[in-house]
Amino acid sequence: MPPLASLLQPLQLLLLVCLVAVAPVQAVSVPFSSCNAGLPAPTTVSMDCASLLTDTCVLKKGHTYTLQAEFTPQSPSDDVESYVAWSLWVEMPLLDQDDDACESHLPCPLTPGNPVNFTYPLHIENFWMRRKYPLVWKLRDEDTDNTILCFKVKTFVTS
Repeated sequence: MPPLASLLQPLQLLLLVCLVAVAPVQAVSVPFSSCNAGLPAPTTVSMDCASLLTDTCVLKKGHTYTLQAEFTPQSPSDDVESYVAWSLWVEMPLLDQDDDACESHLPCPLTPGNPVNFTYPLHIENFWMRRKYPLVWKLRDEDTDNTILCFKVKTFVTS
């Protein structure tokens, strides 16, 4: 019969592998750009990418990734609309995305000068093609149609 110590090492290794396999992926800071001059941009953007290649967040089909953007609103708002689109030559809105930001993605009402976090679970559908998806994200005041936040993130969808 082998000594107990020799049995524990393989069991410890197996336990470590299992823990790493189920450990949650940590959000990483992802490069972003503002939409254009004059529009409010976030101070930071992070996402729990499958991996980060240079300036591109790699996303796998069938998974949901949490995007977080920290920003300081410049104007008050009680009703905020979230809009995300794939943007190459024209903006193509992503289907089945939740557009009510105040429902569960943003602490409303927004107060000018008070930093807030926008948190959004982005689901990557299985039917999306394997390709680069430059995403543009906008938050708008529903009442005034003013842009509260606008930024772009580079993503690549893989299988």
